[in-house]
Amino acid sequence: MVLALAGMYVELPRPAAVPTHGDLQYRNVLLADDGALRLLDFERSEYGTVTRDMVRLSDTWTGRPDLRAAFLDGYGRALTPAEDLRLGCETAFDAVSGFAYGHAHDDPELAERGRRTLLRLRLRLRLRLRATGHP
Repeated sequence: MVLALAGMYVELPRPAAVPTHGDLQYRNVLLADDGALRLLDFERSEYGTVTRDMVRLSDTWTGRPDLRAAFLDGYGRALTPAEDLRLGCETAFDAVSGFAYGHAHDDPELAERGRRTLLRLRLRLRLRLRATGHP
């Protein structure tokens, strides 16, 4: 599945590069007393795809289309079909990386997140294929 997604990824239109945080996950976000969000840990910041920072946050949306819709409402627009596919591909790549790193560095939580993400993506892919008439 990941190899198939990698093949699709290289065929996607080349996206514009935008500033990204690079490690946007809850441990790097603080809610200030005034209600503003503050971001920490910019060591992995670089220009990347618009979906790069959504990869780790998207784990929160599992089974909660309302949360995805709320995030995208705050983002200001829906993802294009190419961006949605790009997000799926980048999520798979991040999951493989997390799975491998978690096993190599005795971090079972990270390895489990990678495994869970790959299983979720596989199920989503199967559902999409069935919806289009594929077995």
